[in-house]
Amino acid sequence: MSRTVLVLTATGTTGAAAVHALAGQGATVRAATRDPGKASFPDGVEAVRFDLDDPTTWPAALAGVDALYLCTPPFRTDEVEVVTALIHAAVEAGVSRIIKLSARGVEADPTSGHRRLELVIEGAGVSWIHLRPTFFHENFIEFYGGSIQAQGSIFLPAGTGETAFVAASDIGDLAAAALLSDRSGEVWEITGPESLDHAAIAAQLTEVLGRPIQYVDITPEQHIEALRGYGANEVAVATMSGLYAMVRAGWTAGAVDTVQRELGRPAVSFRDWAAAHAGAWG
Repeated sequence: MSRTVLVLTATGTTGAAAVHALAGQGATVRAATRDPGKASFPDGVEAVRFDLDDPTTWPAALAGVDALYLCTPPFRTDEVEVVTALIHAAVEAGVSRIIKLSARGVEADPTSGHRRLELVIEGAGVSWIHLRPTFFHENFIEFYGGSIQAQGSIFLPAGTGETAFVAASDIGDLAAAALLSDRSGEVWEITGPESLDHAAIAAQLTEVLGRPIQYVDITPEQHIEALRGYGANEVAVATMSGLYAMVRAGWTAGAVDTVQRELGRPAVSFRDWAAAHAGAWG
């Protein structure tokens, strides 16, 4: 069965990975972006204008779409209200399948925006699969790459807690599989192949880059001060503080086999991913 898929945040970390995975499988893909003229996508992918803050852009982007990859920018105070309206608009436009990028562990927090939106989808009369990944490998470029490159250090309040970090390419491949599947009512936790603490991450980066990289275990208060110094809003500060409290408590440890089970191949390890992206740290 032919299926037209709309991918939100198509230039973002997981959205871009989903677009490439879908295009590689010959799917009919629409890539949502605020400025289609500036975006670059694989051949055959249609760039469409979409702005979460401008509902007048939604109908044209959703017209004729069968399946939606629902990933939206984080740290919004109005996330639940705006995305709920988008879900309803998608259903009214004829979207029959929604695959939401969520987060591992949200089932334990009924106040989580991710969990509240999962419940909206479950009650919307569509088929669905929730993707719940852990922290991304890409965080060490997108968020912490500057300090790794300039100071040879990772500054985080993670203690000795372990995390089963996952590659965005694995999330994108799983998103494509879910979008093109006919299965429904499933939750896919997504991790990499092993749990590592941040000292182990630093040690692997040291080996890959051939220069010393250290993990500096800062206090939660220092982390909050740094986030505010970077201009993060209070939603981001509270969210990131809560996430690293979970890391310190050991709640992000433990690998699962979803990538192997659904894709028939191992998940990408941090070491292999870092070697493939070594140029990002100079």
